[in-house]
Amino acid sequence: MKHRGILFSVIFIGCTFLLYMYPVWFPHVSSDPSNKSEIRRDPPATSWNYEPIATDGFAKWIGQKLTDFETVYGDPEEVYSSGFSFVIHQYFIDDQTYLEVNTEGNRITSIKFLGKENTDIAPFQFGMTMNELAKITMIYPNFTLNHDGKIIAFELMEDDMNYRPLIAFDNGTFAMLFFSQKKGESSLYSVMYLDKETLLQLEPYQLTDGVSSRFTMEEDADWEIINQNKQEQSKNLFQFLRNYDRLPEFILDTKNQMLGEQILGSFFSKTEDFLTTERTQQLKRIQSGTEDGRFTLSRSEMEDVLKEFSATTASVYLELPVYDPTFTILTWYSTPYLHTRFMHQDPESLGIAFSKENVVVLLQKLENKTEDSDAN
Repeated sequence: MKHRGILFSVIFIGCTFLLYMYPVWFPHVSSDPSNKSEIRRDPPATSWNYEPIATDGFAKWIGQKLTDFETVYGDPEEVYSSGFSFVIHQYFIDDQTYLEVNTEGNRITSIKFLGKENTDIAPFQFGMTMNELAKITMIYPNFTLNHDGKIIAFELMEDDMNYRPLIAFDNGTFAMLFFSQKKGESSLYSVMYLDKETLLQLEPYQLTDGVSSRFTMEEDADWEIINQNKQEQSKNLFQFLRNYDRLPEFILDTKNQMLGEQILGSFFSKTEDFLTTERTQQLKRIQSGTEDGRFTLSRSEMEDVLKEFSATTASVYLELPVYDPTFTILTWYSTPYLHTRFMHQDPESLGIAFSKENVVVLLQKLENKTEDSDAN
């Protein structure tokens, strides 16, 4: 009897062991279809996709005919070529409003608007804070776009999230919101509406996947006239922003303007005198389009350039490529350290020089600079 009990216990333990180990030893014979499905299912892919909001305001005009736009807003005050694939149209509404439209053919590709009138920028409002924007839409840090069958992804850095967030609309267009750098909580002061192609060509954010496309330079462009137009356009926008910040306007100085043009020409004629070999190679890669991003001078490089022209009391800023001056200046204005550089409390003399996609901004303290001031 005792031996039978021991034998039963051994058989029971053995059967129990086999019962529990059978699925481990022979997993392929599992008869549960739900288990099969669960084992084979791939983990869900991580999605960085943004969520668009309902199209409103100027976003409705992106992709539309310029002639239809002008039936509402009238004829532009100035029209000139950018030297690339788009034409710039500037509209005068009042002294506190800045409206600019870019077109390719008769189709609107971007609209830039600064002012106090909120009707055309719904659901946004000038003066709104980031907290108020967050009540309208989530601020997305990553965007993945399909462009001509290719995937292009980019990422918004911390400054972008705080001062230049990107909003997508359900008609396939976008809006870059520019927030001011005033003390205290920043507020919305400008909106740029643009199509996907323009967004990718301007490349305002850091690429994480894919290759950006560049604007096409016009073969028959009259760059002397185009550069002059961009210089005047940029000066006017800087003055507008100075007024917006309630700061004294820049002094437009003939000598300072000429010095800026000399610095720009000298830098590109003898780049090796100002840059190391490594930096010279980086400049060439950006110029040729084999490297993404923008080229700017470091502080020490700026100092070397100014020493060359005995302009140690000046401040110089060089950047390339610059295709759309208004977009670039709005970006500068919403970048903390550049806003500080261009928006000093004390009045300064301003010189801006363009050479195709290259720009130099020269700020000079006013000592000994007033006698040549230009009324223009």
